[in-house]
Amino acid sequence: MKAWTILLGVLLVLAAPFAAAQFNNSSSVNSSSSVPVVIRHAELDSTDIFPFGFNQLDLERNDEFTLKLELFSFQRARDVEVRAFVSGYEFNDVRPISAQIGPFDVDPNVTYVKRLTLHFPSDVDRDDYKLRVEVSDRNSFSQFYDYDLQISAPRHGMTIEDVTLNPGNTITAGQSLLTRVRIENKGQRDEKDVKVTMNIPGLNVGASDTIDKIDNDDQEETEEMLLRVPRCAQPGTYDMTLDVWYNKNHDRISGTSKVTVLENPACKEVAPVVTAAPTQPAEPTNTSTDKIRLALEIALGVLIVLLVIVALVGFARMRDE
Repeated sequence: MKAWTILLGVLLVLAAPFAAAQFNNSSSVNSSSSVPVVIRHAELDSTDIFPFGFNQLDLERNDEFTLKLELFSFQRARDVEVRAFVSGYEFNDVRPISAQIGPFDVDPNVTYVKRLTLHFPSDVDRDDYKLRVEVSDRNSFSQFYDYDLQISAPRHGMTIEDVTLNPGNTITAGQSLLTRVRIENKGQRDEKDVKVTMNIPGLNVGASDTIDKIDNDDQEETEEMLLRVPRCAQPGTYDMTLDVWYNKNHDRISGTSKVTVLENPACKEVAPVVTAAPTQPAEPTNTSTDKIRLALEIALGVLIVLLVIVALVGFARMRDE
């Protein structure tokens, strides 16, 4: 019995430091408190939302939404931050669905209104999510509020996923530009007879193709479309437009790009060669000689006239006799 008493005493001595450490840790935890700021009211695009599964709000992907929060502080606090985020998005590591505001200071018994903007991309899965809002400061425990969301898709929706140009965005005048367009159906419905049109208005060239059917949440690519650039097109950079018509041509999405056209060497203007005719040297003129020649020509003319008159008079006398 005495041995058991001694053994129990030894165990108590050995356990005392651990109990003290545990007590100290518990005391330190209990001495800490949560950040003294609460969310009294929340709205998402002017629609009231309530935490902890009270209601679920439906949102369409590929859109932006404004989260409005009414914060109430019951104590003074410094460096308060508010972060809203959605977990489970495939690409959260590169394009997170999140927004943050702060840090800011708060005074007791004051209501603060903060707004955050969240973007739900077009490639987020249609599913149920939780919008998590964290209120924190430097060293207090954070407060979390979870709001239930349902992410859906519009009835009809398309996106341009990729455009391929061959040989590229830079071509020489006279070449042909081959294009392919990949389209994804982001809507709830399958789409039929999707028309894709590409144009370069500055060159007055265009091409189009029709995709028979694109299932929802699926992608399809057009056949090659040929854009023939005029042989002697003016060099420069031109706008290229892309239009996708769907939902029986009631809806359209558009995109633009740039194409650079280089000069065709065969179309360079050649300057005409002008050959000057050899100039003949001017013959020297003698004014006095010309005057004498003119006088002699006049005298000769007068003499001829007189001879003609004399001959006529003589002929007339011979006839009278």
